[in-house]
Amino acid sequence: MLLVALALSPSACTKKTADAVDLADLQPITMELVVVDDELDPFAKPAGTLPESVSVRAEERLSRSGIRMTHHYAMLVKKPGETDAQAKERFSPWLSTQPLPEGRRFVLGDVMEEDETGAPRPIGLRTYVVAGEAIVTHANVVDATVLEDDGKGPVQPPVVLVTFDAAGGERFHAATREHVKERIAIVVNDKAMSVPIVQSPISGGRVSISMQGYDDRAAAEARRLAVGLRGKLK
Repeated sequence: MLLVALALSPSACTKKTADAVDLADLQPITMELVVVDDELDPFAKPAGTLPESVSVRAEERLSRSGIRMTHHYAMLVKKPGETDAQAKERFSPWLSTQPLPEGRRFVLGDVMEEDETGAPRPIGLRTYVVAGEAIVTHANVVDATVLEDDGKGPVQPPVVLVTFDAAGGERFHAATREHVKERIAIVVNDKAMSVPIVQSPISGGRVSISMQGYDDRAAAEARRLAVGLRGKLK
């Protein structure tokens, strides 16, 4: 999938589009929103020897109280032609040896860099530590609609606007109220597609998923995601 950025509200310069899509090879899609634990730093001192293509990187994070701190994550550089599944298969055995407190687990997300044209491309996978049960999942999705650029401003990528049921919307609102200034991971098919910082409590029970790219392929991926989340395969 071409998902790289997720926002918590839809772009104002988008419009609804049709969801026509070939369902022939479409697979069921899973999604969960879960809190990221940025207080825990398991890779400050990783256990054991780093495997091939794995390194530990540092990033600056702000604590909930506004204090700047250094946080570490593990990154695996993908081999040429390697799929996400193959990279995860290489990464996961070592990750399973890294101790985490009960109720914490690793999820993986893309590491991006710009190609020669300036377009972002994934070069590897990195770790996030998430805490507790999912706030909402695909089971709470009642609608998923594709939005596209309306041509009235700077070009915007296609967006999938996801609407949760009443229970999911209430849990999402409560979680964003509790975790202001913290990150929430939006995980699609077991991959952290975005980890936005919650700036304020979010009501309305909706999130928007922005796609990578502006071409027909990105629009097609948006439609496939919307159809999968609506459960048309059931």
